[in-house]
Amino acid sequence: MAQDRRANPKNFFGELKRRNVYKVAVAYMVAGWALAQGVAQVLPIFAVPNWVIQLLVVLIILGLPVALGLAWAFELTPEGLKRTEEVDEVAAARRKKRAWIYVVITGALVSAGLFFLGRYSAINTTPRQGGPGTGIQQKSIAVLPFQNLSDDKQNTYFADGVQDQILTNLGRVSDLRVISHTTVRQYKSGVPRNLREIGKQLGVTHILEGSVQRAGDRLRIAAQLIDARTDSQVWAETYDRTAADLFAIQSELAESIVAQLQAKLSAEQKARIEERPTQDLVAFELYQRAKQIVDSYLIADDVRAALLSALESLDQAIKRDPGFVSAYCYVARANDLLYFFDLVPTRDRIHFAEAAVKAALRLRPDSAEAHFAMADFLFRCHRDYDGALKELAIARAGLPNDTAFFILSGYINRRRNNWSQAQQDFSTAVALDPRNPNAYNLLADTHNLQRKHLLAAQVYDRVLAAGERKPIVFYRRDSAIFNGTGNSTEIRDVLAKNPDMDVGGGQTPFRVLFALIDRNFAEAERVLAVSPREDFQDIDYSFYYPKAWFEAMIARAKGDSAAANSAFTAARAILEQRLAIKFEDARTIAVLAQVDAGLGHKELAIQEGQHAVDLMPLSKDVYDGALVLEGLAQVYTWTNDPDRAIELLQKLAAMPSYVNYARLKLLPLWNPLRGDPRFQKIVDSLAPKDQNK
Repeated sequence: MAQDRRANPKNFFGELKRRNVYKVAVAYMVAGWALAQGVAQVLPIFAVPNWVIQLLVVLIILGLPVALGLAWAFELTPEGLKRTEEVDEVAAARRKKRAWIYVVITGALVSAGLFFLGRYSAINTTPRQGGPGTGIQQKSIAVLPFQNLSDDKQNTYFADGVQDQILTNLGRVSDLRVISHTTVRQYKSGVPRNLREIGKQLGVTHILEGSVQRAGDRLRIAAQLIDARTDSQVWAETYDRTAADLFAIQSELAESIVAQLQAKLSAEQKARIEERPTQDLVAFELYQRAKQIVDSYLIADDVRAALLSALESLDQAIKRDPGFVSAYCYVARANDLLYFFDLVPTRDRIHFAEAAVKAALRLRPDSAEAHFAMADFLFRCHRDYDGALKELAIARAGLPNDTAFFILSGYINRRRNNWSQAQQDFSTAVALDPRNPNAYNLLADTHNLQRKHLLAAQVYDRVLAAGERKPIVFYRRDSAIFNGTGNSTEIRDVLAKNPDMDVGGGQTPFRVLFALIDRNFAEAERVLAVSPREDFQDIDYSFYYPKAWFEAMIARAKGDSAAANSAFTAARAILEQRLAIKFEDARTIAVLAQVDAGLGHKELAIQEGQHAVDLMPLSKDVYDGALVLEGLAQVYTWTNDPDRAIELLQKLAAMPSYVNYARLKLLPLWNPLRGDPRFQKIVDSLAPKDQNK
């Protein structure tokens, strides 16, 4: 009878049911799902490699057809496993019925148990939200400054260099998210650290800390890897070697961390980690000192002096090791910055930068760091955005965690009118380096340019949440609020509480502005006079106005024409000197045009203003293009041509620019347009509204 049923295709599905193939399939899937859940959630706790887990899951899946075949061919009896044809159909059915109940109950219990075990383990192993602007990534780490245990405290830079190089090595692994240099330097060694809190602030799962002890030729480096979620030690090692083994130790240590975090490490990345930056430890220390200065130039009291000091250390490092590729790259970067910010805007700086980056590429044609240095040079010294992007494309694979890479990419994309990509680049930079002022200032500035001032303020709120408490952060947050609302209460309070704060010369212009708004001319003159600086930043971070410019603004607001003319004349001489060194610079010419407008040279001012716009059209650079266009609008305002001034302001108000509600409503620069309903309409269009979009 059984043969007849098997031979009849119509009874095939009935036969599957009779042989309990369906029940076995359901039971196997329940138990298999439970087992797969347990494998996926429990084994990682014991650091089982991912490939083993994946193999087990595949075997579980492949076991299903095997189980179904066995269910078709055999029956489980008290006498053992027998072929189906040998078993009495009724007795087998009864036994199967009872067995099915046991399988289901057992499968359900196993499934529930492993599910709750997985949920329990997930408390300590799954990513959590709450990092600065991003969820916590499972393979993420911050390398904190190492403690110097040497008797000679001059070895502090050496200890910093050890930590910095380990961080650099880990940063080359694309499967990791590594918090960058500027941020981790804030967590000084030798003081109590709350590693759980630091992990939350930085959005990382793991923290590496350690110590360095150097005595003559002997070197001891101790390191421990901490799970920041549980404050428990994951791994620790001490290396006792000679100082000559420093770079080998750093490479071994980095590779050990990669293994502990189960990150993928390609052959190319492994080779880069094991590469020695230099054979000379003194050169390495000199380089590390310079690198710290260049990386943090934005917070230097005197950027020019700081960068020149860095160049002295780099020159000494290269003299000791002419093959030091990283040192050449930083020589190029320091000279790029000196030229770009008009701190030393001579052609020599271009030549020095070019020679350094070419030397780096000659020594290491495949160096991602050298190609990045070339991109930075092309951007800052030649405004060759296409060439810079090509170099960045070459460097990208080798710099997966490099904050400077994403900052430069954002710079270029912003100037090319690609605002969404620029915002993404700067956001990535902030995620990698939450307390890097260059990163978070540029992200906030990009929001400000798009008049998303509340979003800009929120950037600074996240910086404060990440542990930064410098007054300049509060100032810039309140500056964003002022730009969008015209409410100066909070920013005035910050300035009053920090009377000496003048980072890069950026706060003195605001103090002068508020004094002029209050018509307190004596206070405006006092603030300017007490500053030892000869130039100041105003609208953005890339141009310095001479002190005479602000003296002219004060005199003009007072109605003192003679003093205004004298100050404008002094400012004009300074700007002409700059143009003799950095000729045809559109931004400088735009300010020169405003000075000539203030002096009453109408035709010359308009000619200069238009020339600046021609040199820097929006199609070439929307960022600087908008700045020089605003300069031309001011020229028209001061030369009694309101129609053209308002036409340009309407254009600027409809695109990303520094034209915002507070500037138009309160700055004395635009006083000649007040009372014109067209101007007021522009001001009203920029009035506070929901900017959190």
